[in-house]
Amino acid sequence: MNRENRKKDTVTRDTILLTVLSMALQALGLIFNVKLSDTAGTAAVGIMSLIMSFFSCIMILANGNIFVSTSRFVSEENENGGNIFHVMRMSLTFSLLLSGSFSVISFAASDHIAVNILKSPELGLAVRILSFSLTPAAVGSCIKGYFHGLRKIKVPMRGDITEFALKWAVMAALMFIPRDMNFYVITACSVCVGEIASCIYYVCSFVHSIHTYSRRLSDKCILENGRAYMKANLPIVVSGYVQMIMSAANEAIVPATLLGYNTSADEALSQYGMFEAMIIPAIFFPAVAMSSMSNIMIPEAAAALRAGRERLERLIGESFRKCFSYSFFISGMFLCFGSSLGRIMCPSDELVSRSLKILAPVIPFIYLEFILEGLLKGMGKQNFSTVNSLFEYIVRIGCVIIFVPRIGFGGVIISYYASNCISNIVRIIAVCRAARLKFDLIGFIIIPVMKAAVCCLCGEVMGMLLPTDEGILPLAAKAITAALVYYLLGGLSKNRKEASCNIILEN
Repeated sequence: MNRENRKKDTVTRDTILLTVLSMALQALGLIFNVKLSDTAGTAAVGIMSLIMSFFSCIMILANGNIFVSTSRFVSEENENGGNIFHVMRMSLTFSLLLSGSFSVISFAASDHIAVNILKSPELGLAVRILSFSLTPAAVGSCIKGYFHGLRKIKVPMRGDITEFALKWAVMAALMFIPRDMNFYVITACSVCVGEIASCIYYVCSFVHSIHTYSRRLSDKCILENGRAYMKANLPIVVSGYVQMIMSAANEAIVPATLLGYNTSADEALSQYGMFEAMIIPAIFFPAVAMSSMSNIMIPEAAAALRAGRERLERLIGESFRKCFSYSFFISGMFLCFGSSLGRIMCPSDELVSRSLKILAPVIPFIYLEFILEGLLKGMGKQNFSTVNSLFEYIVRIGCVIIFVPRIGFGGVIISYYASNCISNIVRIIAVCRAARLKFDLIGFIIIPVMKAAVCCLCGEVMGMLLPTDEGILPLAAKAITAALVYYLLGGLSKNRKEASCNIILEN
């Protein structure tokens, strides 16, 4: 029991640490997007979002989803006392070969890609610059997965800080200091510098780790050779590629359909820019807690599956309770205060404020996906995850194609509702069946909804006591009040649960 409590405390501690870091980095990125919107207009933000999406696609192709596979395999080997460095040799070899191949191909074919695929000759130099970052990014992701598998999350945290700081510092310096350089090259240079710097840090940390764990080397290994490694790794690679291809298709179709509905390209890019750089980051900003927890769930679920179904069932039940409670609370916050936040972020257009409030009810499904995907990948349900993600994007793209040309931006909202609700209900059923867990309607849904309602009501009461209801300070006061009530209710619930456990043990 003490060991189980220590495990839960470790998961909670690591989640909090990763959440605080991710929130700080995403907040800085969101501020940068708002600043760029004020300086260059929302259309420029839309262009930057398209460039970043393209770069992300190339990165995933060269990466092969190596973070997920390394995190899972290292966790399994570590749980069974296996040779984690044997796994790392195969993972690093795979990532070097894959990323090196894509690096050479993208450099050699940069002009062809720019002219015939991207339809913009100006992107040729940017693609060549980006090719130099593919191998460092893949190696960094591999070693990052290694430290996640060992639950040494402070190393990935420092790596994320290094990458973020240098990437945005270079972009800010090149953008706001007059230079004869186009936006594509600026973005490519910033990505390249950030990936190379973080890779150097990860390699140094890994070399130090070899000396620390060398005494724990063992002859046995679950993945005995390269063939066994590729057999286990192939579904993970395919899953990453499928999600990348469908995501890229969705990223391309949304601005294209908005362009077909709107009267001008500037208006379409403006709506796309507000959606990608303001609405989605604002919705996903509190989700960093779920994203951090998802990264932890991959090695935890893999280890729990090896340890037995009982431990896996407890892990999933506890994860569901935390996720539903948090996601319903954030959903209520956006429902009550989303309009005010949108007017602060973009006072010149009501699209942001309206969208934040309209998307509030779908937030629990969006947030739950992080945890469900982490659990599925940790349990080795990669094939199911791939098929379900494919179906999710088919629904999303279908809704965009059908509704956006007819009703405009509202079709994008419909696509998010349809795809997230359907796909994540299916994920919940799959996870519960895999762990033989009975879905607790009262504990997972009813109590979290009531708790969220009480918190938001207290926030609204605070707003009534303030002299004005608009502006960043009143919004902060209402949000802080609701968050404090949420924290207090969580503490009371935890104390009551511990008291009940003590009574049972005494009897």
